[in-house]
Amino acid sequence: MPGHAFLIPSAPPRNSCATSYDWVEYFYQNAREPVLPWTDGVRLSGAERLTVIPSIQQFQLGEGASGARLLERAHRFSRATGDLGLIAALKLFLREEQRHSKILARFLQIENTACLRKHWVHTAFRCIRGLAGLELCLKVLVTAELLARPYYAALRDATGSPLLRSLSQRILEEEGAHLRFQAFALSRFQSRHSRLARDLTKGSHIVLLAATAVLVWLQHKPVFRAAGRTFREFWKETWLEFDLLYRESPRSPSPETK
Repeated sequence: MPGHAFLIPSAPPRNSCATSYDWVEYFYQNAREPVLPWTDGVRLSGAERLTVIPSIQQFQLGEGASGARLLERAHRFSRATGDLGLIAALKLFLREEQRHSKILARFLQIENTACLRKHWVHTAFRCIRGLAGLELCLKVLVTAELLARPYYAALRDATGSPLLRSLSQRILEEEGAHLRFQAFALSRFQSRHSRLARDLTKGSHIVLLAATAVLVWLQHKPVFRAAGRTFREFWKETWLEFDLLYRESPRSPSPETK
């Protein structure tokens, strides 16, 4: 496990009514480039490369989304609700996601491997997000985050590379904070729905999550297997994250400004 050099600033406390501006402050504090062992000199073995490189290439592509359409929808929502801090927090959140992409790209460069320009999974998710409104767009995005947590834990454990283990742990920690931010963002919609509508949207989200989990397992099974994970364990970790997401976004506090 990495030492204190890889710790990240604390996100706003659980179960608190954190504001959009609390999240802006968190992302600003966490904006510094992480300290990672880029010069350790250890390279992947041939077997390790076959296991993890194609998988990392896919995730590197997915982490680099610009989020332009998400921000366009969020601008309208922020103006309508008066919560202008939300758009600022979303921009910083997306910038941090793009940093993950850059970190993975740098690792691939060290391993003399090119980044992917496109992949059908990435293209499919982009199309879904493009057709969705802000709430559904956020749920598609958070579905990817829910699956990223167990993925990066497995990637960390799949090889003996100190660099890959360290960067995976760093991204894993930041994705945990991202899920809490997205729970906060999704809570903005909860009070607008009836109990029945909330139950129906949660049910549809479960279907999306389960289908995507199967897809992620099939696409990245060598990484999970190398880390000693079964599909049952992968799904259990994913479901725990999903359950926590909905427990942390039960209702929406009134929009606030500072």
